[in-house]
Amino acid sequence: MQFDRELIVRAQAGDRSAHEAIINQFAPMVFRLISRFFRAREDVEDLAQDVFLKLFARIDQIHPEANFPGWLARVTVNTCYDELRKTRRRKTAMETYGPDLVAEKSLAPPEPELFGKARLALQGLDPKLRIPLVLKEVEEMSVEEIARTMGLTQTNVKVRLFRARKKLASILGGSERNIK
Repeated sequence: MQFDRELIVRAQAGDRSAHEAIINQFAPMVFRLISRFFRAREDVEDLAQDVFLKLFARIDQIHPEANFPGWLARVTVNTCYDELRKTRRRKTAMETYGPDLVAEKSLAPPEPELFGKARLALQGLDPKLRIPLVLKEVEEMSVEEIARTMGLTQTNVKVRLFRARKKLASILGGSERNIK
């Protein structure tokens, strides 16, 4: 992705048009990454807003010569991780202390059977396995880019990708070659 590093310098100086330009340029990437973890449009929009708020709150800490798109992708993925943790805690609390909310499931549009099974299997994976797999297969990031984005070693990313594929294959009842 081509990026004008001068935008960071201008944004650090308080130039509102630079802020807008950064949002316009990177909103598609941020929305695409978030939508891999959350399906509801409102959730995606809220999390994207959080990502850009974090970005502009830390704009003075960003080095213009650094890999800004990679840094922003990492902030986005970490924001998704944080929200997944919060969601898991809320779900556990609801299961423990209150009735299960199923309204969201009833609003989901019907899906073809195979796609629905694959999507459910993917969503059933632990986020530690699902996120690298989505970044690799859907976002088409390299292992090196995933490692930088998630703060892992390349070996760890490869292990997680292997385990994610193997787990998906066992869930779907197929061979691992069909999932690669």
